[in-house]
Amino acid sequence: MTEQEILEAITKSGYLFESEIVKFLSGQNFFVESNVVFKDPITLKSREIDIVAETYNEYREGISSKIRYFFELKNNSFPLVLLTELQFNPNTPEQLIKEIVTVPTNMQYDPSDGYWESLQYDGLPLFTQYCSFTKKNNNQIMASHPDELYSSLNKLCWYCEDEFLKHIDIFSNMNNKYFRHWLYLPILLINDDLYQLTVENNNSNLKKVLFSKLLVNFYYDDSPTSTIVYIVTKSHLKDFLQEMNMLELQIANKMSDSNP
Repeated sequence: MTEQEILEAITKSGYLFESEIVKFLSGQNFFVESNVVFKDPITLKSREIDIVAETYNEYREGISSKIRYFFELKNNSFPLVLLTELQFNPNTPEQLIKEIVTVPTNMQYDPSDGYWESLQYDGLPLFTQYCSFTKKNNNQIMASHPDELYSSLNKLCWYCEDEFLKHIDIFSNMNNKYFRHWLYLPILLINDDLYQLTVENNNSNLKKVLFSKLLVNFYYDDSPTSTIVYIVTKSHLKDFLQEMNMLELQIANKMSDSNP
């Protein structure tokens, strides 16, 4: 292979995409771990999550407002389309955002107007289905659920749930002197071409967007559960993280106001 062929093969595989995002996050004041290993709760085999990151913001004594980001990356060669908007269903869990709040006994703090309220009810549509595309041997393009995309969504959900429940267990065994409000945010980061499909008056409409939300249902420890995965395009990542950093700061300020 020539050096050019090597570079082209690596670029198509998505390895450069991951290296680029790791470098970008590090330059944006994030602690970054790549290729983090965890145990698949279904098969008990070892799996990897592409990137785990969190900001290192200004320290405030006794207060921790933190967003933990879990990334799976897809250097998609075909568009990703989100479809079927969520309709009211009494079986859908009330709280789809994973957050942990621990409040010292001497403080009054209402966490309802926090990460959960801001992200779950932000006015953006929430979709329950997705598809991408594959090319058959006869060059015909077919809509499908690619296995790699399905695997990435499952890994995101499993790892997020695993970290969320692990920290609940850890914090429950600690004293209540520490004031924290943490969010666990799974993100599928794609290179380009994200669409939302909506149906109005029996007409299907495609809208190209920079980011969106997907409700994912999955099993964890033999129990059905659900969470929201943010689908973000590479071009929107910087703006998305800035908005999340502003939300993190907003929560920290609210916590400071509750500190006697």
